[in-house]
Amino acid sequence: MRESKSKYQNEKVQNALSTLPDSPGVYLFKDEEGTIIYIGKALSLKSRVRSYWLENSVRERPKLAVLMPKVADVNIIVTNSEKEALLLEANLVRQHMPRYNVTLKDDKRYPWLAITYDVAFPRLVMVRDPQKYKKENPKSRVFGPYVETGMMWDTVRVLRKVFPMRQRKSPLFKDRPCMNYYIGLCLGPCQKLVTEPDYLQMVGQVEMFLAGRQTEVLTLLKQEMEAASEQMEYEKAAKVRDRLRALETVIEKQTVMFKDKKVNQDIVAEAHANKLIAICMMRVREGKLISSETVCLPLMDRTSWDEAYQSFIDLYYTSVEDIGVPHEVMLQHRLDDESALAEVLQAKAKHVVKVGIPQRGGKVKMIDMAKKNAELALEKEITEKQEADAKVVRLLSHMQEELGTSKPPRRIECFDISNIQGTDNVASMVVFEDGQPKKSDYRRFKIRAVEGVANDFASMKEVVGRRYSRLQKEDKPFPDLIIIDGGKGQLNAAVEALEELNIKDIDIIGLAKKQEEVYKPGNPRPLLISRRSEALHVLQRTRDEAHRFAITFHRKLRAKRSLMSGLDLLPGVGESRRKLLIKHLGTFEKIKQASLEELMAVPGLPKNVAASIFAALSAGKEDKKNASDKASENGVGDETIGDNEDDSGEKLYDDADDESDELEGVEGEDDAEGEVEVEVVVEGYGDSTTLRVAESSPKKSED
Repeated sequence: MRESKSKYQNEKVQNALSTLPDSPGVYLFKDEEGTIIYIGKALSLKSRVRSYWLENSVRERPKLAVLMPKVADVNIIVTNSEKEALLLEANLVRQHMPRYNVTLKDDKRYPWLAITYDVAFPRLVMVRDPQKYKKENPKSRVFGPYVETGMMWDTVRVLRKVFPMRQRKSPLFKDRPCMNYYIGLCLGPCQKLVTEPDYLQMVGQVEMFLAGRQTEVLTLLKQEMEAASEQMEYEKAAKVRDRLRALETVIEKQTVMFKDKKVNQDIVAEAHANKLIAICMMRVREGKLISSETVCLPLMDRTSWDEAYQSFIDLYYTSVEDIGVPHEVMLQHRLDDESALAEVLQAKAKHVVKVGIPQRGGKVKMIDMAKKNAELALEKEITEKQEADAKVVRLLSHMQEELGTSKPPRRIECFDISNIQGTDNVASMVVFEDGQPKKSDYRRFKIRAVEGVANDFASMKEVVGRRYSRLQKEDKPFPDLIIIDGGKGQLNAAVEALEELNIKDIDIIGLAKKQEEVYKPGNPRPLLISRRSEALHVLQRTRDEAHRFAITFHRKLRAKRSLMSGLDLLPGVGESRRKLLIKHLGTFEKIKQASLEELMAVPGLPKNVAASIFAALSAGKEDKKNASDKASENGVGDETIGDNEDDSGEKLYDDADDESDELEGVEGEDDAEGEVEVEVVVEGYGDSTTLRVAESSPKKSED
């Protein structure tokens, strides 16, 4: 097939195509700005990459009509084998999230369960990035990923009932266990009510259960119950018996698929419509169906269903841990890289793994069952989407009528100001599309013109002017509606900023907090909107989200400032050494907990200064311990940290904050769940302040 010298090939692309090796590897397509927009793998880079420019490629793959005009450069990474190419491609896709690759769950990671073996009495926690978590906690074991979050929490509820592992990161009380102990959800290791060997024995059973070795767990529990009974530890035997019965009840509900208890299989099938694919993954362990999960993925940019099916399988199985690998992966459709995928799984599991399409018998029936589940999920997703679309149309029409806007407000941008007496003066902008938040478009602003004075009007004028002057310069579309968090004063300031930019065709309103009054420019009286109005509820949700986002950024800056001033009080620490400590140790908590050897290992930090810092921090810890003991005597409990939080400290210092003023904010699924209590204090050198710091940090600068 002849290679086309089309307009899609600039000089840089032509040079790259002429030097491609006939080797396995990964290729990266970049746009004119150097952003990676697509990543692929190949057994032969020369053949595969050149095929994108063949004359019939666009006809066979409609997605290329969208992708290829944007390709301005091609980079390659040569690997030793197709297996290495598969692993590298999956890692790069997860890292860069290219625009035209199929990514999972709207670019958010699936949840995993981890057992924290790095501590004396391990916990079961949820993590989103297993590789990062394993790097920071090398002894931990992770299980997953879980395609359906609800399925994961169902598993957690069962485990907490049968295996009462501790849930709190730190004890709630010094002299007694928390409520979890009294309701049978914890064994009380914080009060030494269980020995470490007995506790670890139970944790080992949790690991077996998560790995699908349920029969083995039942056998061990029976042996434990009988041993306790023989030693006349009847209370312990009764507790084990109750756990055994609870587990048997769960296992009895699982469907027996094969008489052979050695059968360990994953079954993956799909069903697809025009712009949507549903993929069902069923897991059979010890002959029983232990889970069936379905995920629906949109087919964006003319992506074909078969590409989405293969991408899902590659991304899923290249991330799965060794203990989650079955003996066989049964597929509905053939993959281009079946042999490479089998090699990857075998290397992880240390046993033979078959990957392929079943031809006859019970295995074909299993594929049919998974396909039917996928079809049902697809039908449900389509119906729900149609209903949701109809609801959005009604909502936007209602909002247009209630607010008197020129068009339905599909895209809303809302601004809020946050400061304390003019310090750390920041603003936020959140975006709602079709009544739902679009977090990838959120923005944070540092107010430039007003500092040290609480002037919300000037701050609002500045941030609105900056936002829309940028959109003017970049010729980007404007929102349908602007919401200003505030009353007539803030609204007038925003309108003045728009008028100076000669922007007159955007609807803008102000939403005052006290009475939830809605103001429009030129009208001194608020609009009469019912408190039960759905339109008002959308405005309130948008305003509240902008407030939350602004407060999060403000607290982060305040925490950073507190950290910097606290470090400056350490002996021998100036600006350069402060940056050294932050760069190499990351968080204030890690600096406080660092050993003398770790401080001395910081490049560029003199050993005598490291010793002085260590001595000062140690003295502060002793002062805090004495104060804590005194508080305990007076009945004051310890502060606690939530169940599902990372063990790692939050990085408070962010270089990007100092270099720019408008920042893109991409939050997690729910910032409220991801907040951690961070105590910012240098003991013995300053006052203690407790701050709430969001997990996410700005990804990149806009200007």
